[in-house]
Amino acid sequence: MKNLHDVFKKYQVPAASVEDFRRRYTKPDRFAHRGPEYIAAVLQSANSDVEQFGYTIISRHDSITGEVVAYYPHN
Repeated sequence: MKNLHDVFKKYQVPAASVEDFRRRYTKPDRFAHRGPEYIAAVLQSANSDVEQFGYTIISRHDSITGEVVAYYPHN
């Protein structure tokens, strides 16, 4: 069985923080244009992913790159 922590490493992109990652790589209409409560909820969820799994991702549907992107804070 593959470890998803390792699988998503190939999609890692540079970012200074979870918030920087989300603001840089999420399509604006799927993040910044949805209001402060939505942004706060997304950031809380992404931070929880980092705490629990050691990384967080943005799907290809929500990413400005059109591909999955991943953030690993300690690498």
